[in-house]
Amino acid sequence: MLNVITGEHLQDLFGVESWRDHFTALSESLGFSLSIYSKTGKLLFVTPGTIPFCYRFQSASSNFKSQCEASCYSFMMNTLTTGKPDVSKCYAKIMCFAIPIEYLGDKAVILGQGSFASYDDFRESMNIVAATGLDTFSITAPLTFTSYQQTWKVCGLVADSVKRLLQNSQETVHLRKKFETLKNIIGMWGDTAGDRPELLYRDLISRLSTLLEIDCIAVLAHERHQQRYTSLYSISLDREANEIISIDEENSIVKDLAQGKPFVLSAEPVQDPAADFLNGMGALYFFPVSIGKDLEAILRITDRRLTETDRRIITAFCRQTALAIENHRLQQQLYGKFDRFAAISELTNSITPIQNFDTLIQTILDRSAELLKAEQGSLMLLDHDSDTLLLEAKKGIFDGVTQKLKINRGEGIAGRVAEFGEALLVENVENDPRVKQKNRGHYKTPSFISVPLKIGDRIIGVLNLADKTTGEVFDEEDLKLIQSFATHAAVVMERNVFFNKTEELKKLTITDPLTGLLNRRYLHERLRDELARSERYGHCLSLVMLDVDGFKLSNDTFGHPFGDQLLKGMAETLLNTVRSMDIVARYGGDEFMMILPETDEPLAVDIAERVRSKMIKKVELPPGETGAEPMVLTSSIGIVCFPKHGNSVDVLLEKVDK
Repeated sequence: MLNVITGEHLQDLFGVESWRDHFTALSESLGFSLSIYSKTGKLLFVTPGTIPFCYRFQSASSNFKSQCEASCYSFMMNTLTTGKPDVSKCYAKIMCFAIPIEYLGDKAVILGQGSFASYDDFRESMNIVAATGLDTFSITAPLTFTSYQQTWKVCGLVADSVKRLLQNSQETVHLRKKFETLKNIIGMWGDTAGDRPELLYRDLISRLSTLLEIDCIAVLAHERHQQRYTSLYSISLDREANEIISIDEENSIVKDLAQGKPFVLSAEPVQDPAADFLNGMGALYFFPVSIGKDLEAILRITDRRLTETDRRIITAFCRQTALAIENHRLQQQLYGKFDRFAAISELTNSITPIQNFDTLIQTILDRSAELLKAEQGSLMLLDHDSDTLLLEAKKGIFDGVTQKLKINRGEGIAGRVAEFGEALLVENVENDPRVKQKNRGHYKTPSFISVPLKIGDRIIGVLNLADKTTGEVFDEEDLKLIQSFATHAAVVMERNVFFNKTEELKKLTITDPLTGLLNRRYLHERLRDELARSERYGHCLSLVMLDVDGFKLSNDTFGHPFGDQLLKGMAETLLNTVRSMDIVARYGGDEFMMILPETDEPLAVDIAERVRSKMIKKVELPPGETGAEPMVLTSSIGIVCFPKHGNSVDVLLEKVDK
């Protein structure tokens, strides 16, 4: 079937669902069955539901069917010949009408079939049926009659309705064809530009030259570092006119175009001695290619007078070119944002497994600098005892510093960030009223970013970055990126501290002396803190409880030393299985608890299943237990999630135990 948009056949048009629905609605409301036949008599469409008597007669008698079809065919073909609607009684004495239609040169006919005009017609129809050999014919519904006048009225309604629809469809086809032609003229050059939007300028002058028969046309692109507009592409029948031409940013032509003038004509006064290249030339037009408020390029047309229509077309082309270039740049910026945000996830995963704390914080600083393309930076941690920031990691200018730099909370830029817990984005350190200080000589640019490292509302340090490698200033996008990474980095740092300071934590009686895991008392504190943090930031949290199967029996049978070894092995397996950000504790006896921050139920189930599978192991029995097979160690696990199963410590502990 051909594309409906091309509209080359009525068959295609009547195949559309909206047209079928329209004919069906007409048939149901008017009480006439509507059929559509091609000019060769081929049935294209028939409305469902409403069945005229003749159809029922045809199904009962093949002789009647042939006579009836011949009568209707002759009626329809005659209507197509005259080109006018007509009303008639068919072979079965049923009121019918035929409407010829034409659409984009294709012809068809609409056949409407209703009921009898009178009871006498009905009796005569029955006699015709009987004469064909059909003895009986049952009628269960009451008869309705349609006069000639009523049939003509219905015929007119259908004709008007279809005429309007065909007219609208035909106009739509013409408009689409015009649109496709216009798109080929104006909008198609961007398809070949690829990663070089400058090629759009070449397409611009090529198409304009062909469309408007312009002999000399050129594009002058903006060279910002030289503060000039220089010819990039040109087309000219005169080779001498192809020479390189440039216009200074201070030229009056450039100023007029930059201020929004639609074009500049050389015949107008040009108060600028730098415009000597205009001497001796004929009409010379300049059109702007502007993106936002920036004049990106200038289109120059030489040696012909342009009509108002020509100028409008050229202006439209310039705007279309500017829009295509702007869209390309925005697309590239968007892809860049996607790449940078994806980099955050990659960076977070790269720092999570680092065990050495010094290596971790240096890596965090280095990755942050890579993320924002910063040449210099520092990471300072807050010493709560002295309430000062200590320089723990450095990059760039700080590389020569041997002693730890100290800054009191509230002093300087980093001290202020540590005091108030708010990030600071500065485009120019000398002009920003929040800073008000001269840029020091060892910084290349006056722009920097300083963000707090926070665990909830608790400040643990400050991350500082300066000197973009591109020489640009830091912007809001940079700030959002580094804040997102800093949030993850702070969590990883805290987990790292807890993981690497086990001996110190033992001294504070927060660990279990047998397994080295956190004890039950400290678990309650951590769970309370993690729950508050999850509630504050709208994060999920999962709590997992693990119980060794049959531990009491093995303990009673083989002794407590054997049981202690089992528990130590369990603890070691847990620590080697969970993530560095997770919290593991011995809850009591053979019960262990795991706090999984920022973890929803499906992920918690995956982690718990991984733990459970690694817990299944064969354990050799103590010496002296001869003839006994190794004991298979298994465990049972319970999982609850915040906020799905509860929003308090007591409720979550009660439910996970159950």
